[in-house]
Amino acid sequence: MIPVVPEELGGDLAMMARVVQSQLITAVTAFFQRDVRLAEKVTEKDDQVDNLLGLIEEKCFQKIAGEGEAASTRARQLRGVFRVAVNLEKLGDYAVNIAEQAVYVSRFPAQPPPFDLAGPARVALAALDEVISSFTEASAEKAKQASRCETELDRQYRDALGEAFRRLATPGQDPPFIITNLFVAKFLERIGDSILNIGETTLFILTGERLKLHQYLHLEEMVGGLGPLGDSQVDFRQIWGGISGARVGRLSVGEGRPLLWKEGAEWKIEEEVREIEAWNRIVPGLAPGIKGRFQRDGRESVLREFLDGILLRDVYLTRPWGEKVQVTHRLLETIRDIWLATARSESRRVDYCRQIADRLTELYAIHPRLEQLRGTETRVFGISHSSLGELLARLGAVEGALAPPVSVRIHGDFNTNNVIYDARLDRIHFIDVHRSGSGDYLQDIGVFLVSNLRSPLQEPRVRAELLRLNRLITDFAAEFARRVGDAHFEVRLPLSRARSLITSARLVTDPELARDLYLGGVRLLEQCARVAA
Repeated sequence: MIPVVPEELGGDLAMMARVVQSQLITAVTAFFQRDVRLAEKVTEKDDQVDNLLGLIEEKCFQKIAGEGEAASTRARQLRGVFRVAVNLEKLGDYAVNIAEQAVYVSRFPAQPPPFDLAGPARVALAALDEVISSFTEASAEKAKQASRCETELDRQYRDALGEAFRRLATPGQDPPFIITNLFVAKFLERIGDSILNIGETTLFILTGERLKLHQYLHLEEMVGGLGPLGDSQVDFRQIWGGISGARVGRLSVGEGRPLLWKEGAEWKIEEEVREIEAWNRIVPGLAPGIKGRFQRDGRESVLREFLDGILLRDVYLTRPWGEKVQVTHRLLETIRDIWLATARSESRRVDYCRQIADRLTELYAIHPRLEQLRGTETRVFGISHSSLGELLARLGAVEGALAPPVSVRIHGDFNTNNVIYDARLDRIHFIDVHRSGSGDYLQDIGVFLVSNLRSPLQEPRVRAELLRLNRLITDFAAEFARRVGDAHFEVRLPLSRARSLITSARLVTDPELARDLYLGGVRLLEQCARVAA
């Protein structure tokens, strides 16, 4: 039997499906519980879903077209034509939907709509004509102009909805007639969404970059009129945004040094800029310098230095052992300087159990089989292990007493993908620092240790070297613990690692790897429970 999904795409598609499933579960829960924060989490995940869609599309069409620059251009054209066709099909469906409402409304006595429908219809039809011209004439300007209709149609639908509510609350009105017209208003609003998709697809075909309209406009504004994306003066190459959902790309203008562009929710970018500035006050040059910012409609773009160097993950996976050790020592020197410079004698409550619990809904939505292990004892290799629910309850009651004697400035997501080593300057750099703040130094250590071993490796030698590097990191943390008199180091380190193992399971597509991470976290929690008893 032919598999439904090619093996090389199965993981990405499964992750996308589970993330969407998690969104829906969270959205329904938020609605019934009237939980605004839960609702916001759904919206925050939308960028991640978009990124996964782009990644899957890219792999699909590149596979069809083959390798090389000519093949890449061909893949982009095929991908673009397909997306235009899909959205044209949606427009046809909306036309059928409106026609069905026309049949239904004909049963009512002749009367004007209860709110303006002619205006939205004119906007939609004019924009559709322009967007068709944009891809037949390869016009970026027409694509941008047509795409702007989506915002206007959204506004007009909100006006129609408000008027519908007002009329429905007024005695003597005809609810079926009002609701029928409201359906038409909604279909016109959805037509705007499809026109926007076609416009953005046209821009993608022309520029080679899959960007939303607001992201394209952000880039244009920040380039400062030097030329459209893809011309001789402006070179932009997108980097897949990954789990965070942010869009990231490398931007070069003329002969100047390249910059890194990042776009996302305004509050996220604001946090990152604030933390970058804070890090650079502590260790100048540790984080990339900010070169420019732009805000529009709740989204923000930032231009920062494009750092030279190599990700620590790649150092650990590809470089000789001696180089790995050298870079690790440089990293530990940097961390030591940070901890000593920022150590404060203040108590920060340890809440690793709560952090685990807060992520379980998402984890179980992505890997539902793991939820079966939540409330029952688990047997691994014939050994019985306590349930996660029981362990979190037991440790959650006592972890408040495990606070470190000092707090230090921590990265907050200290994995090997967020550290860059510049061999030319022999310097360490931190990136993706928006989660930074004052906290338990072992939180960063736990994240780092887990990230170093999270991916399954085929070569035993590399795995053994990573374990030795983790030993260096652990010994370093133990020495700092002795220096500051941390009496709870032996309990909190496995607790921190357990948090990272269990929460990391929601970020991987392989169900077996997710299970290994999950059960590894459970075993560490058991260790903590024994020590804390």
